[in-house]
Amino acid sequence: MPSIAFRLPVKRSALAMAVVSAFSIPTFAADTQLQTVTVQASASDSDDDALPTRPESSVYGGIETKVIDTPRSITQVNAEQLANDPIRSADDLVKYAPGITRGGGQNAGIAPQFRAQGSEVFQDGQRAYSVRHPANFNAYEGADIVAGPSSVTYGSVSGSGGYVNYLSKKPNFSEFKTRLSGEVGSWVPDGESRDAAKFSVDNTGPLSDNLAYRLSITKQRQEDFYDNVDNNFDAFYGALAWRNDNVRVDWNASYDDYYDYNITHGWNRANQKLVDSGKYYAGRATPIIQNGNTLWSPVLASGAADAPTLGWVKRQRNAQGQYSAVDGSFQSASPNTRSNPGSLRGWVYDPSLAGNGLTSLSSQTGQRDEDQNTSRRFATQLRVEADLTPTITLANSTFYQRSRDMTDAVGSFQVQSKDNIFDNRFEFRSRNEVQLGGLTLRDDSNTGLIYRREFNQSIAANNSFGSTINAYDLTQDPSGKNPGDLLALTGANPAGGNAAWIGQAGVPQFSNTYGWLNLPPMYPAGHGLYAESVAPYTAQSTWSTQTLFTQHNLRFGDRAGLNIGASRSWIDAEIDNPFVLAGGNPRKDSDNYRLFAFQVSPYVKPTENSTLYYTFDRSLAVNTGFFSNGLGWGSGAGANLLNPLAFESLSVLHEVGLKVEPVPNELFMTLAAFKQARDQSPDSNNNIARLVIKGVESTLRYQPDNHLRTALNLTKLSAYNEFASQAGFASAGFIPDNGTVFGDNNSLNQRPSGRFDAVQIPEYTASGYIDYRFDSGFGAELSGWWTSSWYLNLSKTVKIPDEYNLDLAVYYRQPQWSTTLRVLNLTNELNFVSGLAGSTNTFLQPMPGRTLLAQVDYQF
Repeated sequence: MPSIAFRLPVKRSALAMAVVSAFSIPTFAADTQLQTVTVQASASDSDDDALPTRPESSVYGGIETKVIDTPRSITQVNAEQLANDPIRSADDLVKYAPGITRGGGQNAGIAPQFRAQGSEVFQDGQRAYSVRHPANFNAYEGADIVAGPSSVTYGSVSGSGGYVNYLSKKPNFSEFKTRLSGEVGSWVPDGESRDAAKFSVDNTGPLSDNLAYRLSITKQRQEDFYDNVDNNFDAFYGALAWRNDNVRVDWNASYDDYYDYNITHGWNRANQKLVDSGKYYAGRATPIIQNGNTLWSPVLASGAADAPTLGWVKRQRNAQGQYSAVDGSFQSASPNTRSNPGSLRGWVYDPSLAGNGLTSLSSQTGQRDEDQNTSRRFATQLRVEADLTPTITLANSTFYQRSRDMTDAVGSFQVQSKDNIFDNRFEFRSRNEVQLGGLTLRDDSNTGLIYRREFNQSIAANNSFGSTINAYDLTQDPSGKNPGDLLALTGANPAGGNAAWIGQAGVPQFSNTYGWLNLPPMYPAGHGLYAESVAPYTAQSTWSTQTLFTQHNLRFGDRAGLNIGASRSWIDAEIDNPFVLAGGNPRKDSDNYRLFAFQVSPYVKPTENSTLYYTFDRSLAVNTGFFSNGLGWGSGAGANLLNPLAFESLSVLHEVGLKVEPVPNELFMTLAAFKQARDQSPDSNNNIARLVIKGVESTLRYQPDNHLRTALNLTKLSAYNEFASQAGFASAGFIPDNGTVFGDNNSLNQRPSGRFDAVQIPEYTASGYIDYRFDSGFGAELSGWWTSSWYLNLSKTVKIPDEYNLDLAVYYRQPQWSTTLRVLNLTNELNFVSGLAGSTNTFLQPMPGRTLLAQVDYQF
């Protein structure tokens, strides 16, 4: 059925505040004192400009400046784009900014992969957690996308690839406004259409001359493009703002209940035929089971899921690293007895087995209907600013976020996590000018103290996921996509749930197909889920960070400047095991650390409308990772201690750039080149690699009048990983030769660690849009992206060719209402992203095909 969406293009009534900042030059000329001015923005087309018209405050905290004068790569997303564009995940942000690598997949998250690295999510300049949930912008009316590490004014930040600073909705002091928005369904003409519904209401206005409010509610009931994938949530947001001549107070709070959604992983058994022609190797995978010092595999009657075992053969490694059957080793009896159970070590795929072979696979093939993820978020923020003098401002920002998540995907990948954040930043800002001969020296400064306390509890299960994911046949009933059915276990799941339980410590499990097996133990963790008691990612961690920072943006006359900042952080951290079994290892540790960050950006302005800059950033950060935002245990001899590498994450960035406005207020262009080396977050095997990446980015924004808006983003990236481990789901790739092993976590493949080209990163990316509007109200927008080829995994067994996508929107807009028809993926391309970040994963996520949407918007 065709989709109809009702949305209101609200023209934001933002409070643009020219805020002055702080420094320590004691004298300044009286005639250079700057008055603090509060500006009430009017409803205008500036809410939908292609040009960067909004004052920039997302880089240096409360220091506002023009984008052209900021020596960093910045892209602005305006209110209309964030409210009306079909942004389903962080991948869709590629339309607005260079440097973004499509690869989030998984149907969850609004923090993109930036410059081939992880990024962060901020709310009004304070770091939140980019935990998993469907895209939801109920609380936001704009965003700044910033490449590279964040400013020292934000303290220690893990994701140094970049960050998105989402701007919360602000109350309107001048008039009452209401927006009603709704969506119904989506039509997939080349596949199965889906039911969907969404309704939003946004209301704002003054309560008095000094006080204003804003309320926003969104309810979404959405069946996604993929089978058995939902995106259902309720979101609530409220804000109050109070003003007088010298004091500004802003408070907001949001509660989001993502009560039913799915994380997608896409297609397993990724190979080149799957990419080139959509042909999937269906049927049964053959396990390799170790018994004593011998590796055995069953001889299956066929590739059917319930085919009996005819006998057993031994396997051994050959010169090519394959595990082939040993001639003459056949025996009819299973070697896996109750007194001598076998242990699953990996899998192979035999294309000659009757019933196995290539078949077509629908790009809408999704998850098990039984899997259900839930997330709940509560966040509140209080910001107070007071002007002590025309050039000195005190500011305090307090942010609190509480998150609860339950991830239940593919029947065996499970996480229960809890996150609490308390972040308080006190700032002393000043703006001073002093005459040095005939030269005016201006200093905008921000000096302050941050106190941040973070808590994370993660109870997770991953060993059944990595070892079995490629063994599942996606052409079969997805309900059977669980370890119990896969291994034909006869024991019932003792605590109900989704059958992800596969083993008990020291208790062999009987399989009608494979005999007695000694499987990794799982334990009931509540909500029908099972987890590991001792794992690097099963942890409860608390760490508090106190950061002292200072940032000085110096300007020498009208043609040169120097932005310089530094911070020092003191961290107290502790970790323990939240899932201790009776008589188990309590695991507990604590320690303290010191981190330092330094940034310097000299720049010159050859003309009033151009800036040439160099930025150097060297910072140490806490590197959280695994399946949530917590700390993990060390490895080897330090397995019961805090992982010290998590507190030594070094990032070094060199960047040169040029920003120019060749035609003022019409044409804006940027060019930046960078090199960065960065320690990566630990993976689920506690490996930490170092990424070295070089890149060039360019943007163009052209808006000669109210009719035409256009943007173009260009990116070139080249990267490699040092100290990269090949442990993972399929280190050698999925090769259907009855000998190449997958799902062994590299224990059988034994592929070495070392330096490897970074994969899942296209070398070239282009994106942008062109929008033309007639005076009558009719208009159209064509947007799209293109990427060069890229490899899926370190083994380079799967290469994704050049890809592109075009979206078309045709609309009719009037001051109070509008209607829009959108065609996503206009040419119905079969495009892919990596379904799960990680160089040895084997998930290939097909992207949605041609989809039609319609929108109707109304405001009063």
